[in-house]
Amino acid sequence: MRPRGLPPLLVVLLGCWASVSAQTDATPAVTTEGLNSTEAALATFGTFPSTRPPGTPRAPGPSSGPRPTPVTDVAVLCVCDLSPAQCDINCCCDPDCSSVDFSVFSACSVPVVTGDSQFCSQKAVIYSLNFTANPPQRVFELVDQINPSIFCIHITNYKPALSFINPEVPDENNFDTLMKTSDGFTLNAESYVSFTTKLDIPTAAKYEYGVPLQTSDSFLRFPSSLTSSLCTDNNPAAFLVNQAVKCTRKINLEQCEEIEALSMAFYSSPEILRVPDSRKKVPITVQSIVIQSLNKTLTRREDTDVLQPTLVNAGHFSLCVNVVLEVKYSLTYTDAGEVTKADLSFVLGTVSSVVVPLQQKFEIHFLQHFVLQDSCQLPGALVIEVKWTKYGSLLNPQAKIVNVTANLISSSFPEANSGNERTILISTAVTFVDVSAPAEAGFRAPPAINARLPFNFFFPFV
Repeated sequence: MRPRGLPPLLVVLLGCWASVSAQTDATPAVTTEGLNSTEAALATFGTFPSTRPPGTPRAPGPSSGPRPTPVTDVAVLCVCDLSPAQCDINCCCDPDCSSVDFSVFSACSVPVVTGDSQFCSQKAVIYSLNFTANPPQRVFELVDQINPSIFCIHITNYKPALSFINPEVPDENNFDTLMKTSDGFTLNAESYVSFTTKLDIPTAAKYEYGVPLQTSDSFLRFPSSLTSSLCTDNNPAAFLVNQAVKCTRKINLEQCEEIEALSMAFYSSPEILRVPDSRKKVPITVQSIVIQSLNKTLTRREDTDVLQPTLVNAGHFSLCVNVVLEVKYSLTYTDAGEVTKADLSFVLGTVSSVVVPLQQKFEIHFLQHFVLQDSCQLPGALVIEVKWTKYGSLLNPQAKIVNVTANLISSSFPEANSGNERTILISTAVTFVDVSAPAEAGFRAPPAINARLPFNFFFPFV
């Protein structure tokens, strides 16, 4: 029974709003604490499938969809590449440039390439040159830049949101249709399906930007703080995403030997898959171990053996030695989206009851590896072209050289095994090209006579 004076359509709208409001008020909040590895990985990147038991209230999903997709891929955009099939000088993003070309570069003419400036989070490519390498190498870094403007575009949960459209007013004819097409307070099914498909079913045998790095059992864990300052170990490391985070870990000092996150083996034991769903694995190699004492002095160990946290009783208090304080990953990748090398550096320290809770620091960086072919380039011929003319200037009337061009021709030779000898023929050629221009016959145009006689020139005859 409806109140008097209210039309039937308004009563239906009020009833729908009351039902939705009641469901929203009764829904609990969602946290990522205590999730398993799969749920935490999905929660880090936006969504995760529901694993609640039957009858449990459904947690509200985010009211917005994925971030805006950039129109231009800045990783392949090169604004200084002007010459086709040729290396442009100081153009670090030119794909036609080789390591030999980088050796004569002075700097990168375009060091930073950014995407759409309207987005709050935009991709940026940073180019630089590593002159310490032999031969010099180009350093490629893909990072996320934050737009501080309050008018930036953060998320798009509605496809036509970036354009002005006339809203459709509900009435008794289109009300049912609008209720079916409206997302309301539920999760966007289209974005959920496309996202889970991208995570769970890789379509290409290579890593792409932002894809979690797979290991033999799950993914490479990169601890970070998600909803609070506490460390969450189920956060996956993403391909080409450089990160440096600090987080706090609450520990029981008496149980430090049993906490995996305090041990070196927890970070060095996984093996990274070379490409997604591959049988080839890349082991993590420990490159350095630095020991930090209680008074903050640092000492580098000569060996890289894996050390375990050990509880030591020192008088009236306890200490835990060989505790992981800092972890630094350095992953090398190729243009084909493969991980070829994984290095790891540690800073271990001693923890007492005074410094509990413990603060840890984690870093991960990606370095590009430029592949050389199984053949070497050797100079095989030197061709010199000399252009000359028979006629010099009037002050020095003799033959002179106008231009000299030297062209070094290289050839590819397969790499020979160690100890084998091979004879290579090297030739030199010099050519002279006569560019003398003969004199053109002809006469100058006759001069124009523009003379005026005085008015009394013929006086007194006229």
